[in-house]
Amino acid sequence: MNSAAATPLPVVVVDDDREMLTIYRMLLSAHGIENVVTFQDGGELLPFLRRSRAAALVLDLTLPTISGQEFLRRVVDEFPQLPVVVISALAEVDQAVSCMRAGACDYLIKPIRNEQLVAAIDRARQLFGPTVQKLDPEGASGFPAIVTRDQQMLQLLKRIRAVSCSRQPVLITGETGVGKELFAEAVHLSGRSRGAFVTVNVAGVDDVVFSDTLFGHKKGAYTGAEQARDGLIKKAAGGTLFLDEIGELRESSQVKLLRLIQEHEYLPLGSDSPAASDAHIVVATNRDLKGLLEQGRLREDLYYRLCCHHFHVPPLRERAADIVLLLEHFLTRAAREMGKSKPRYPADLPRMLENYRFPGNVRELQAMVYDAVALHERGTLSVACFREKIGNSSTALAGDDGEQESVMVSFKSFPSMREAQTLLISEALRIANGNQGVAANMLGISRQALNNRLRRKSPMF
Repeated sequence: MNSAAATPLPVVVVDDDREMLTIYRMLLSAHGIENVVTFQDGGELLPFLRRSRAAALVLDLTLPTISGQEFLRRVVDEFPQLPVVVISALAEVDQAVSCMRAGACDYLIKPIRNEQLVAAIDRARQLFGPTVQKLDPEGASGFPAIVTRDQQMLQLLKRIRAVSCSRQPVLITGETGVGKELFAEAVHLSGRSRGAFVTVNVAGVDDVVFSDTLFGHKKGAYTGAEQARDGLIKKAAGGTLFLDEIGELRESSQVKLLRLIQEHEYLPLGSDSPAASDAHIVVATNRDLKGLLEQGRLREDLYYRLCCHHFHVPPLRERAADIVLLLEHFLTRAAREMGKSKPRYPADLPRMLENYRFPGNVRELQAMVYDAVALHERGTLSVACFREKIGNSSTALAGDDGEQESVMVSFKSFPSMREAQTLLISEALRIANGNQGVAANMLGISRQALNNRLRRKSPMF
């Protein structure tokens, strides 16, 4: 763990068991964290923190003189910048959520795997520690596949960790392209799953295909079933079964999914004996499940089963701080995959992207970047392909409600060419927050042409 050397500040561990403190010290030392301070009593910790800074605190909730949760609140109130990893022997969702709401950045259930504790400490320091500005921002989420520094996204991941002790179903919602599968993987990684992460897209499949794909079949179950087949639910044993596009699942299949969730068992096609499953069920959709419920297209009992832990991924337009981060991330990836040097991009490209609504979200931005890198030959990255896609979209000048604003509303009668040009320039500058380069790109002209128009107030066309 190279990040251990990034800060000389100690990792503090509080546990009433002296032997456990020795084990923690040896474990962390073996992973490159040499500066470890230990306490058996929380009362000894507070004076230490008042005179010394720390990189992270590992707090066992079992304390001799005070409730661990009460002590956690005291620590967070007095030292709000200190990241706290809570350890407990209780796998209770309510307690985990309570601790996370109180300010803990992670919640681990005993027995704890060595790598799990080390990863939690490293993640805590990256998220909240004093060296966060020196670290790679792509690691800020604590999950390498999720590139973000947006606070609502980080809070979402914090909540995912809070319920990692639960094996109840997880529902992930969000628009197309926001990365719901990445969040499903985050649920899998943060939990106690020992098995594989298995993905199934259930959109448009009939009940037979759904049953055969998930549950498998016995030999001779139907014409052509010459060999027995294990379904994907067996492949996900001990792990996570991720069902994407759950809003498209047919009613006959909904009954079987409900039985799987409630009874933890299923029937392979052609079998009279149910098979058991311990796979964690995670589902995702871009549909309004409550609306489907009201329309009678989703079973009420299944709906409430799926909504036990619900996480909504915000669209890209609501987290503008991530756009430059994702731009850099995709430029690096695209250049590496195409065997090219990572190109520089013009200074006004981020502003242009930040003023676009991205109906396709992160997936759309990725496609734009890959297209631009594929066409790039030398020098600074061209914004032509970005401008083409953004300029041709009705969402380029959309307001907050997503509806196209009309340039005609400012005129009592049909405008002249000069009046229309003046209004277009004003609107482009307003949306670009005064950045002439971005405004020029939106208008499809050069920056020099825009400067000349503003200076001479002469027609552009």
